[in-house]
Amino acid sequence: MKIRLFADQTIRVNISDIVAGLAAAIPSVSWAAGKEPLFLPDQPIEYPETYRRIPQSVRQEIASDDLAFLFTEEGYANNYFWDSGRDMATIVSLSGWEYLTSLPRSNGIAYFAVALLVRSLGIGESHRADRNTGCVNDFWQDKTGIDPGMRAAYICERCLGSKRPMKVLSEINSFLDQLSHASRANKDIIAFWQRSKKENTSAAFDVFLCHNSKDKPAVRALHQKLVAKGVTSWLDEEQLPPGRPWQPLLEKQIGTIRTATVLVGPSGLGPWQDVEMRSFISEFVNRACPVIPVVLPGCSAVPELPLFMRQFTWVDFRRRSPPPLDLLVWGITGKKPSRR
Repeated sequence: MKIRLFADQTIRVNISDIVAGLAAAIPSVSWAAGKEPLFLPDQPIEYPETYRRIPQSVRQEIASDDLAFLFTEEGYANNYFWDSGRDMATIVSLSGWEYLTSLPRSNGIAYFAVALLVRSLGIGESHRADRNTGCVNDFWQDKTGIDPGMRAAYICERCLGSKRPMKVLSEINSFLDQLSHASRANKDIIAFWQRSKKENTSAAFDVFLCHNSKDKPAVRALHQKLVAKGVTSWLDEEQLPPGRPWQPLLEKQIGTIRTATVLVGPSGLGPWQDVEMRSFISEFVNRACPVIPVVLPGCSAVPELPLFMRQFTWVDFRRRSPPPLDLLVWGITGKKPSRR
């Protein structure tokens, strides 16, 4: 799916920065910034009259796209955020934004783009017009509901119960976690992404091996294989010096690591492993740190993980094809192994 974002002359936000952040958070979708200048007629915006007057140059640019979102400060005659039928393009209004929320317009643009993506994918359905729940499928007839909506930024259980594409849904949830974290701190989502990218770039290790100490032999073997593949792997016995408190050192790594693995072997989850796992889930929410569940050789059955871990895809070392080590390196580095 390809989605293009435009901003007309009334918007003072760098759309390219938002597109870059969305592309990193939701890579299953191809995001692009509109290149053609967008000039919309004076308000009020009406459907379908205003849509018929979208410049031909813009229509030509989006001809091969699946969706296009056109952002403006002009208001709708019906006072909605957007209104469209089956058109590929949707005009989204940020009219009176400063009266609705103290959050930056960039947060709203990113949020509306993903909310419209959720609708286009058929993930749930629009809620009642007279009730705001915080879900991205709220109707927002009461437009003040957009402020708590961005701070909550989630998809409700009712909407999640519908048929959905799982891979992109996981990425959408990751984005919503990022947006809610930034919005609750009254931060610009663009600045949040830039800070996260800087922190991830400066991390010393590619992956943290979260494991039960009873499975140490299998973990050591995996660690050595990862190092041989050029992956910088953090293993406690190699990185925690004797005679020093280990908790502060561990907490420092959890705050900077690029990727986490939850390694599960015959001994199951250990008590400290469970604490580490929950810490990494928090990091995943805060800075989109990937968390990869791994089944080690000798594990008789895939264990039951906590609810918040079940959305992640397993790497199973009990299988031979596709090669699990290649899959794990792919998950850690983001580089898909070449087929020989």
